[in-house]
Amino acid sequence: MPDDAVRGGTDPPSRLSTSSQRCHGNLDGMLSPPPAKEEALTTTRPFRLSDLPRTGVLLTLASAVALVVLTCVVAPHNGPVGPDSSWLQWFIDQRTAAWTKLAKAISTAGDTTSVAIYSILACVVLAWRKYWEQAVLIAIAAAGAGALTFFGKLLIARDRPPVIDHLVTETNHSYPSGHALGSTVVAGILVAVALPYWRKSIGILAITIATLFVLAVGLSRLYLGVHWPTDVLAGWLLGSCWLTFCLTLRPHIPLLTDRLPTKLR
Repeated sequence: MPDDAVRGGTDPPSRLSTSSQRCHGNLDGMLSPPPAKEEALTTTRPFRLSDLPRTGVLLTLASAVALVVLTCVVAPHNGPVGPDSSWLQWFIDQRTAAWTKLAKAISTAGDTTSVAIYSILACVVLAWRKYWEQAVLIAIAAAGAGALTFFGKLLIARDRPPVIDHLVTETNHSYPSGHALGSTVVAGILVAVALPYWRKSIGILAITIATLFVLAVGLSRLYLGVHWPTDVLAGWLLGSCWLTFCLTLRPHIPLLTDRLPTKLR
């Protein structure tokens, strides 16, 4: 009886401790480095949806729901909706020679070619150092961002703002903004891959710089007159959705990399 009483008194704190550890593990699983190869070889088992970090799933679903709602509002119209016109006009009214040079430079830094170069360079360096899980994760995220941009524009086929307002030449459709989407995914995945290896202060600085870069790229597209505000918002939402989805699947990337020839690992 005394033994039972002791066990009965200690069980609730044990459950609370386990529950707390699970909550922290949901987010840690998205950002922490993959397990060591020795552990991966002994614990590899079939992928199950229940293995996905809860936080990552919720963030992905939240971004997806917001994107679906926005798309349902935008899709029936081939032009501006809501405050699109007035907000775009505000950016156009702020134009100066200095701001125009800066906007073009930021836009170029966040265009499809630039983010592809960032991704390829990161993948090459990581593969050379045999960090295959990180290289594959970046490749999947970047390739997916490109595919989402292409098919998203093809599906919605929204016209851009009037050409007379353009400060740069664009020939494809407007929704979603490929610059906003691509910069969100690539900047986010590069920081997420490096974050576990940095000190806290460096990590906070990197997150801040990446966030400001993504915001600047999106706003530069409005200043240059080539996107409606809802195009940029859709790019951010779709980019966030794909980024969190990739980070949610990160702990399971070894299921792919463990198939590589032994000489490469």
